[in-house]
Amino acid sequence: GNIFNKIDEKQKEFLEFVLSKYEEKGTEELDEEKLPVLLNMKYNAIANAEQQLGDVDQIRSIFFGFQENLYSKIT
Repeated sequence: GNIFNKIDEKQKEFLEFVLSKYEEKGTEELDEEKLPVLLNMKYNAIANAEQQLGDVDQIRSIFFGFQENLYSKIT
């Protein structure tokens, strides 16, 4: 299934941002430790990201779900 069907506009916008970084810099942008960096880049603070996207667990599950979706397209 398409992950974009399961998320709201703001979450989709974040994933599009992640995808743009991935296209610029490659797969290391999808490392787990990059998640806070990406959130800070886009929202200036994790707290802002949580207001937009939901709590950290939710953000992580979106991020990892997106990766799985992406990798299944590549392979």
